[in-house]
Amino acid sequence: MQIESVGLTLAGRFKIFGNARFLSHQETMRTITRAVVRSGIEMVYSQGFNPHPRFSLPLPRNVGLASDDELFSMRIKPSPACNDSADYAKLIAPQLPIGFELKDVELYQKNAAYQPIEVEYFIRAESRQGVLDSLNEKIKSGEEIIAERIINEKGDTKTVNIANFLKEFQIAGDGVRVVSKVFPNGTIRPDEILKLLGIDTTNVSGLIIRKKVNWQIS
Repeated sequence: MQIESVGLTLAGRFKIFGNARFLSHQETMRTITRAVVRSGIEMVYSQGFNPHPRFSLPLPRNVGLASDDELFSMRIKPSPACNDSADYAKLIAPQLPIGFELKDVELYQKNAAYQPIEVEYFIRAESRQGVLDSLNEKIKSGEEIIAERIINEKGDTKTVNIANFLKEFQIAGDGVRVVSKVFPNGTIRPDEILKLLGIDTTNVSGLIIRKKVNWQIS
């Protein structure tokens, strides 16, 4: 077990689809860390009485949401078998189960931190040009867009102005492209986007997919 500060930061971008999209945040983390262990790459662990891998999924994903652009980040010990990021990707990719697809890997000498700043979604829906025009005008003018957000398992709600979390809506093929903003204090939720478009949110899986995430790296 490699302890703390030494090592590299390895960041992997991946897709999650099929039944794997129903994994929770913690289950997704366990699935990837187990794949890394099987690959033979040695992860760096925290110090203390209960060491744990220096691993994160910086942008939580709703259960049931498929995504073409997820990211994990972890600290690893340099492997003598790997000369570059492609070599690490070749070790990890075959160990991931069905429903996961590793897209690429990047390496950093320092302890890199990732903060999502924009998320793009695609929603399969009939044309709603009038609704989109109205929403885009509200975003442009700075008008409030109010949503009732569920805040606990009992179903209690609070009123939230989600306008600041929205950038634009566009017709795209057979659906709608939505670009949202992410801040340290939060972002818009997929079910809230569907409600804005007048779409039933009883079963959001299959209707909406996370297509792209833009990151700030520090």
